[in-house]
Amino acid sequence: MTIRMTMMRHVPVALAVLAFATPALAQKVTTVPDLTGQQVLTQLAGSARGVGEAIALTTAVEIATQPFGSSSGGFIFKLDPSTGLLARTATTFGPAFGERALTSGEGQVSVGATFRSTSFDKLSDFSLGSLPLSTIAGTAAAARTTTANLALTARTVALSTTVGVTENFDVAVVVPLVQVKLAGSSAVVNTSGVVTRLAETDSVFAGIGDVSALAKYRFVKFGGAPIPDPGGIALVVNARLPTGSRENLRGLGVARTLVSGVVSGGRARLRPHASAGFEYWSKGIDALGAGGQRVSIRHQFQYAGGIELEAAPKLTFLVDYMGQKIFGGGQIGVAPDTVSATLPGVSSANSMVLLGQGITKSLLVPGLKANLKGKLLLTLSAIITLQNNGLHSKVTPVAGINLTM
Repeated sequence: MTIRMTMMRHVPVALAVLAFATPALAQKVTTVPDLTGQQVLTQLAGSARGVGEAIALTTAVEIATQPFGSSSGGFIFKLDPSTGLLARTATTFGPAFGERALTSGEGQVSVGATFRSTSFDKLSDFSLGSLPLSTIAGTAAAARTTTANLALTARTVALSTTVGVTENFDVAVVVPLVQVKLAGSSAVVNTSGVVTRLAETDSVFAGIGDVSALAKYRFVKFGGAPIPDPGGIALVVNARLPTGSRENLRGLGVARTLVSGVVSGGRARLRPHASAGFEYWSKGIDALGAGGQRVSIRHQFQYAGGIELEAAPKLTFLVDYMGQKIFGGGQIGVAPDTVSATLPGVSSANSMVLLGQGITKSLLVPGLKANLKGKLLLTLSAIITLQNNGLHSKVTPVAGINLTM
């Protein structure tokens, strides 16, 4: 992880444009290796107070709260009393991201892996390609503008195991392996159009994210014959452990517990499901906000609904709608910088800050599950952002495999 800063003086405006900055005209100031993600963003922000910390926190919140795939195994077999043989309890393979009330059945084990690659486009209402980090107005010596051009990508491989402990009780573990790549530059430009400070980075932060430990218990089974399963109501408890590094943008550093109610049903080719729950965070995550006040992000509400459609015996079409509300803060905006405004020669100052408004997400996830061979399933999905006033991308492709043993 490296960030490089250079100083440029008396450079014509045409040469000061970042894309055409000439190394021969730049004096190398320092190279600092092994910085954390938050430190890199702070260095890019320069003198813009609290900006790097705010961007780092919003990034960590988005990566750590992205939805995992469903804990439900694709193949569920139970004894059919009419034949005395094992039979599939549902003709569909289950949702990709939502939950259904069906459990795996005693002794059933499934393992899976899901891969996603997210190239983030916007930070709240700002394009990552032109972030207005800070603007200072005043005398020619004091006035300056700091902007950044960032490329931010997160790749996650989520390894999962689900075990049917009893007929109505499942446990599951998901271990996310996360790689965050941050590349780009920031520039401080004075009133003459001269770049007085240039910082560049091309950094990768990789490791484990926040591990998930889940338990699902179906306490209501809808009436009717056991095959096909008529659905029911289940309680899901999902604990997210603080195993990912917040400083390196892979986790939140706090324990989180999501308690959800799940309902699903249907006997024919179309099976609906829905869920809603509240996630409690053991403590708030604080950062500097507007006016020097601290902003604390804590807790979230989640909900989802969708359908599964049996398109063919070995193919299920899926669509889910998912929503999240993260409380306390997380949006990024521009506000007066009261500290910088008191510096000599400065008449006014503004900078990007963490706002006290929470993050609202609405996602549409179409996809499919295909039975490749035996009990092996392939899942292909696309997470489409309908609304997200934090860090987000327009579309995130997701691919996964699941094997029931």
